[in-house]
Amino acid sequence: SSKSTEAKRGTAQPQGREEVKLNIYEPKDEKQRGIPPFNIFHSGLEVYGTEYVFGGGGAGLSTGVFTQRPKWMPASAPWKYKETMSLGKTAKSRNDVLEIVGELKREWRNENYDLTARNCNHFTDALSKKLGCASVPSWLNRAARVGNMFRGLVSGGKKADEQKKGKDVVIDDGKHSERKEVSVLEFADTSKCGCLNESSAHSLKSFINGRGPNAYVESDTDEELLIIIPFKSPVKLRKLILSGDDSDKCPKTVKVFINEPNLDFDDARDNDPIATVNLKVGEQGVFKLPAAKCNMIQCMTIFVEESHGGETSVITKLDVLGDRA
Repeated sequence: SSKSTEAKRGTAQPQGREEVKLNIYEPKDEKQRGIPPFNIFHSGLEVYGTEYVFGGGGAGLSTGVFTQRPKWMPASAPWKYKETMSLGKTAKSRNDVLEIVGELKREWRNENYDLTARNCNHFTDALSKKLGCASVPSWLNRAARVGNMFRGLVSGGKKADEQKKGKDVVIDDGKHSERKEVSVLEFADTSKCGCLNESSAHSLKSFINGRGPNAYVESDTDEELLIIIPFKSPVKLRKLILSGDDSDKCPKTVKVFINEPNLDFDDARDNDPIATVNLKVGEQGVFKLPAAKCNMIQCMTIFVEESHGGETSVITKLDVLGDRA
């Protein structure tokens, strides 16, 4: 096809040992697919059996880069798998790839996501080039380029400013779509945030700083984690966004408590949470919190009670959506 030909024309494809695949997704709803030739697409880059994706839309305590099962979307996602294109073979080893992704995690923060200027397709293109492979085909991001031109000509960048403030942000990560909430973690008092039973090598502090491969939180002696997040001023909580490791270390049962800053593990096991959520391996969970109970919140505590059988628990992404109270 002409699209396949264009992908091959991007750059010379190297002779390496591991194939690099571009997995392309399109909206499930045909009305959301755009008008040819300005169709809308989402993409991820697959290498060594892992698909790397970029998404964002708020100032969360993590990078915008995460992993997912190749060519897979949960039933609730607005996207569906369309096709796969080979971008060539990389000579990079698996460890080399992890180091490269770690570097990109520091650069591609979720608060820097922009629908037209810095989206998932821009990320897959950047990662492919870092691996020494072809550029993604130009038609993949054609709608974004046109949108960026119109945004500059018509609104003078107003929409970009609104996106940075968390207004009407579209999260292009294949898991959830348009929302109006902002990340309340930007209102967190990070100097007072804490985590009980955290690994010294993969602590909450390293997670917040997003330091490459260390940018995740892992428990220490067992699978339990207790994350305490105080806020500088009262906030409203609406949704919890959570991802775990793609293994049995992924958190399974997670409980949310509010305005209990002195909660310990015994309290977390015995007290009634305002919400209990169950996270599946390989998914980014978006969980609604009870709005009636979450309007004047000064402290939020997240208790990982158990993993999917792993000796420890690993959180790779954490964000909380809402607004100022």
